[in-house]
Amino acid sequence: MSLALVAAVPSDTSPEQRERDQRFISALDTLLSHRGATHSARDLVALAEGPEGLIQGDASGKLQRAGVPSDTAQLVAHAINAARDLAAWWPAGRTRVQAPADLAAIAQPIFGRSAQEQLHIAIVDGRNGLLDLRHVYTGTATGTSVRIGELLRPVLEAHGVGFAAVHNHPSGDPEPSDEDLRLTSELLAAARLLDIEFLDHLVIGHGRWVSIRSKQPSIWGAEAP
Repeated sequence: MSLALVAAVPSDTSPEQRERDQRFISALDTLLSHRGATHSARDLVALAEGPEGLIQGDASGKLQRAGVPSDTAQLVAHAINAARDLAAWWPAGRTRVQAPADLAAIAQPIFGRSAQEQLHIAIVDGRNGLLDLRHVYTGTATGTSVRIGELLRPVLEAHGVGFAAVHNHPSGDPEPSDEDLRLTSELLAAARLLDIEFLDHLVIGHGRWVSIRSKQPSIWGAEAP
């Protein structure tokens, strides 16, 4: 493994995630070398703040704003879009999210110990198969700082039947705040208008997590178990 690959992969992720990131960087380097691009995959990943920054959102626009030539930025964006199309077509079984613990097990190694608060949307199909875990916001997520429509947009784009929100508390304490509960209520109201099932809102900390639906079932109009 090259020093360049090691440097481009965050050290606070799980060994499995680091291995996936390294494969991503290696594959992107191969593509760039064949097309004669002057930027290395390591450079582009660093500009996007990690592989996730390229995979999720507008990769071309993000790279061009960082000063990458448009031809290289568009090449990377086309490659990522093609990979998404292949992954959607490939007849592989999807990870099933049957319970809050399933989602917590997926999310915690990815951003459970992030120094910044991150809000992700887990999109599922009609059988609770995970379609995507989309990073939609970085920073303190409140009903006043986050547009609810932006949180639901990925669900609509992926033709998801349902979704769950999941975010981390950098302090390590997963106890939901009043703002977390307020955001949950606003998301639920919007999801019902769009006939999308809002499954849960998880708050993850350092090795611990809380399901807001289990802790505050009244938000969904249910009684506590």
